[in-house]
Amino acid sequence: MARNRSAYQVALDLISRRDHFRRELETKLTRKDFLRDEIEEALTRCEGLGLLDDEKSAARFVEVRAASRGWGPHRLTAELRQRGVERELAERAAELAPPIAEEAMRTALRRLLVRAPEGWWRDGQRRARMVSSLIGRGFAADDAHAAVAELAAERERNHALDEQPPDPISLP
Repeated sequence: MARNRSAYQVALDLISRRDHFRRELETKLTRKDFLRDEIEEALTRCEGLGLLDDEKSAARFVEVRAASRGWGPHRLTAELRQRGVERELAERAAELAPPIAEEAMRTALRRLLVRAPEGWWRDGQRRARMVSSLIGRGFAADDAHAAVAELAAERERNHALDEQPPDPISLP
C-alpha cells in the first residue's frame, strides 16, 4: 500500500500534539494500517530520541491529573493501566509525594463542595457520600474519611464562630 507518510512521520505528528504512552501510539499506528515492522521501527526511533518515554509521561500524567482533577493513587493507577502502562510502572508513578497528595485531596474536596448543600457537615449521609466520592476518585478509604472529618470539623468551628453574637464590651 503506497502512503504519503511513514509510520515514523505519523508518530511524530501524534507526539507533537501531546504525550503518548508506547502502547497508545502503537495502537494508533496499527489503526492506520501500518505494518508491524514499520510500527516497531517508528516506536524504537521515537524512544531513541527521547520522544517516547512511558516513565516520564506517567510522571507528568500523574502530576497533572492529581492536581487539576483531584485524582487519588488508585484512580491514577487504573487510568495509566487503561492507557497501556505496565502495572509496576503505573503503581510506582501513582505513589504521590505528600505535597502532591495533599493538593489532589484539596482539589477533590473543592470539586465536591461545589455541589454540597449548606450544612452538609452535620448530615451523616452527606458526609458518607463525600467519603464515597473521594474513594471513587481513587483515594484510600482511611484518607477519605480523615479528610471529610477534618473538613467537617473545620466547617463546624467556622459556623459556630459565625453564629456567636458580637461581644458588646468590645464595640467602639
